[in-house]
Amino acid sequence: MKKLFLLFGLTVILLFGSCEERELKVPVKVDMGFDMEPYELSQDFKSGSQFTIDEAFMVINAFEFNGVREQGESYFFTRRFDEPLQAEMHKGDDGRHVNFDIPQGVYNMIELVFDTGNDESPAIILKGSFQQGPLEEIPVQFEYSFNEQLSVRAENAEGKRQVILTKDIPARVRIVFDTPSMFRLLNMGQLMKAEIGCTDDDDDDDDDDDDDEIILINDKNNTDIFNLLASRLDRSLRVVFE
Repeated sequence: MKKLFLLFGLTVILLFGSCEERELKVPVKVDMGFDMEPYELSQDFKSGSQFTIDEAFMVINAFEFNGVREQGESYFFTRRFDEPLQAEMHKGDDGRHVNFDIPQGVYNMIELVFDTGNDESPAIILKGSFQQGPLEEIPVQFEYSFNEQLSVRAENAEGKRQVILTKDIPARVRIVFDTPSMFRLLNMGQLMKAEIGCTDDDDDDDDDDDDDEIILINDKNNTDIFNLLASRLDRSLRVVFE
């Protein structure tokens, strides 16, 4: 009789473990979207100086998902796009639907690694304007043209690292460009000293007066500002599971 009870108990444990293992493999559909937080810097009212960044573009060739669960095996995968994903982050989405399935569970760590940029397109482009006075407004464009892998630890809607995914609740992950974090060390004095260039007018090479003025910030123009901003690039992306 004792052997019978032991056998019954072992069977229950095995069945329970098998059910739990199957539950940990149940997939959850995750939709991916893009967003940005705009930035604005103003001088005193009399000077009328104002600097804004309100557009963000990101080129993504692929991304890796690395997830460590409280129970069950860790989960990893790589998604490579047939054509680079051109994310217009200021529009609140990527212009095309991106989704993936991952097993449900309690994730104590999720990291996304983005492979960005290529020979044809900069990895990151930020656009805005600088108003030096009431009547003078100059476009501003930041370009990061290097092929880069950006690693970002995910957080939940409350800003905590633990992400809970369940099969009955569809999940959404937002890739957010935190522009205020990137530009927080830039001051108005640096902008006032920035070199102002001109956009090329290919249709009229002989008439430079038709070229538009612009403050271009990249590895060749206004490099002091570029280096300051580029050093904060990896802190300026957030991955939020909602």
